[in-house]
Amino acid sequence: MHLDIPTLTIVSLLMGIAASVGFTSLMAVLNTQKVLRIWVASIWITTFGITLIGLRNQIPDAISIVVGNGLLVTGNILALKGIAQHLGLAMRWRWPCSLALVYTGAIAWFAYVSPNLGARLLAGSLQAMAFNLAYAYLLLRYHEPEIRKSCLIAGIVLLINGLFYAARAFMPLTPGASQNLMLAGMPVAATYVIGILTTLASYFALLQLITERLMVDLRRAARTDGLTGLLNRSAIVGEGRAALERCLERDQPFALLIFDLDYFKQINDRWGHDAGDAVLRHVTQQLREVIQWPGHLASRYGGEEFVVALPGATLEQALATAERLRHALAHSHARVGEHTIPVTASIGVAAARQGTRFEHLVRQADQAMYRTKFDGRNGVSAADEHNGVLAEAGNSRC
Repeated sequence: MHLDIPTLTIVSLLMGIAASVGFTSLMAVLNTQKVLRIWVASIWITTFGITLIGLRNQIPDAISIVVGNGLLVTGNILALKGIAQHLGLAMRWRWPCSLALVYTGAIAWFAYVSPNLGARLLAGSLQAMAFNLAYAYLLLRYHEPEIRKSCLIAGIVLLINGLFYAARAFMPLTPGASQNLMLAGMPVAATYVIGILTTLASYFALLQLITERLMVDLRRAARTDGLTGLLNRSAIVGEGRAALERCLERDQPFALLIFDLDYFKQINDRWGHDAGDAVLRHVTQQLREVIQWPGHLASRYGGEEFVVALPGATLEQALATAERLRHALAHSHARVGEHTIPVTASIGVAAARQGTRFEHLVRQADQAMYRTKFDGRNGVSAADEHNGVLAEAGNSRC
């Protein structure tokens, strides 16, 4: 069967349209996946560019050659932006946009000023190679552990794409091709077939990236509190148990603090539940800034109650951490519109011994916290690690 370039261009165009429609439909369902919007725009723009190039001899060459290739490189820039956003990276626009301008200028030069089909194909292959290698580099170098598998697969696919375009740059043209790409000959047509296959593989790689990211997001949503972004109760219990077991196996200390916001019901009654939510977000921000302990676990345990687990921390270290947190809360105010709301917390601290269960540690810290409330709130108390008698942690009042 003879496959010429016009036929392959139509096949590539139809595949691009199918992919564009498919990814657009997927975006309509997964509308929370912002990066998908960028990739959908990239695929549509690339497909439109292929359409213009495929209409050579049917529309003005300036549109078919220059605008068509300009759209192709624009689609590549958007794809790069999408991959960077998928990985949580800030994209630097300078080199992609500079490459796009140089590439489009080169295409126009070798189409009108110094006509040279071979030079145009070389420029097209090199820009596609550069972008595919950039995609692969980002995915293989900066992937998160949770999405490692899909990033490795996509990175390898796009690396192969880049190497293919590097080889394509040296494909010979048929002597009679002149300046018409559609007459470039069988070697170039063969690269079109491979290009269609590698592009199809790229689409499946994108689907894998989206699917694994969605699975990670769902797992995170199942274990985090929607208001604060901290671990929820079931997550802190599960992860706390595992962390405690690891520390006990390695004969390392483990401490836990639990705190409750003072007079929180009065805040809700006076200012409303929206203000209460603002206070909880404020407390979460203070918690993130103050608790710098490596490997700590922070949770909204329920209502206005929070739990922080400190693997590797002694009771003394946990008390010092709790006091810093208490001080930060007492000397900051939550802002709600034009109003400021003072916030204080009562904190209880407990340290684990061999054989201590995580739930028992929480109960010990909880009892210490209620001792703090009994003593006047806005303080820190420790559960005695030997006999369970509560011991006040020094002068911790304002």
